Amino acid sequence: MTEIIAGLTTGAIYAMVALGYNVTFLASGVLNFAHANLMVLGMFVAYWAHSIGGLPTVLVFLIALLIAGAVGLVEERFAIRPLRNTSGSAELVTMIGVATVITGVIAVAFGTDALRVPFFGPEQTVVLLGGRAQPLDLIIVAAAIVLAAGLHLITHRTRVGLAALAQTDDREAAQLRGINVGGLSMWGFAVASAAGGLLGPLLVSKTFAATSLALVLAVKGFVVLVLGGVGSHRGVLIAAFGIGLIEAFGARYIGPLYRDVVVFGVFAVVLLAFPQGLFGDRKVRAV
Repeated sequence: MTEIIAGLTTGAIYAMVALGYNVTFLASGVLNFAHANLMVLGMFVAYWAHSIGGLPTVLVFLIALLIAGAVGLVEERFAIRPLRNTSGSAELVTMIGVATVITGVIAVAFGTDALRVPFFGPEQTVVLLGGRAQPLDLIIVAAAIVLAAGLHLITHRTRVGLAALAQTDDREAAQLRGINVGGLSMWGFAVASAAGGLLGPLLVSKTFAATSLALVLAVKGFVVLVLGGVGSHRGVLIAAFGIGLIEAFGARYIGPLYRDVVVFGVFAVVLLAFPQGLFGDRKVRAV
C-alpha cells in the first residue's frame, strides 16, 4: 500500500503538468511546453518568499499565482500570437525556447543547486489501509483529482468550455460563429500558467526547487498527455496514475535505474494499440 500511495502521488504531479498542457491546447490549439517550467518557477518563488522573506503561506501562494500568470500572458502575447498565420512547427519551437529562457532566468537568479524548501513544516507520517503516507501526499492526489474533475465539468458544461472545444475542432469556423478565439487563447494561457505557479509551492515540499526538475516534469507530463489522449482531462488523470504506479512498482521490483525504461516501454506498446491515446478521439477526414 505504501508503494501504491507513492505511485499515485507521483502520478498526480505528472497529471498536473499534463492538465496544464490540455488547458492551453483547448483554449488556443497550442501545447504550452513551458508549463512545467512555470511550476518550477512557483517552487523558487516559494523558496524566495518563504525561506528568505518569511512571508505568510497565503501570500506566498498569491505571489506565485500572479507571477506565473503574468508570464503566461507574456508568452501568449509575444511568443504565440505573432505566429498564428505561420505554418509548420514554429509554435512548438517557440514554446521550447520560452521554456529554456525561463529555466535560464531561474538559474541566474537562484543558481543550479537543488534547494530544500520545507514549506509545510516537519514531515509527518500517517497509516492508511496498512501503508504509510505523508498528509501532503494525500493533498496532492486529492488536488489532482479535483483539478481534473473541475476542468472536465468546465470543458463540457460551460459556454467557455464548449467554445474551447469548438475552436480546437475548427478555429476559423469558431471565429465565424462569433467566438473570440484571441481572448480565449489569452485567458487560457493566463489561467493555466497561474495554476501552474500556484501548484509550485504545493509540490516544493515533496520535491526540491531545482531547475533540472522542469525537464523531467515536461517529458513525463507529455507522456501522460499522449497516453490519456490530448484534450481528455479524465484520460490524463487515469494515465498519470497508471504511469505513477508503474514507476513505483518498477523501481521496487526491477530497480530504480530501470523504471523509466519500463515506463517508456509501456508507452510504446499502448501507442501501437491506441495511436490516439486511451481516451483520445479518433478523427476521420474524407478527402
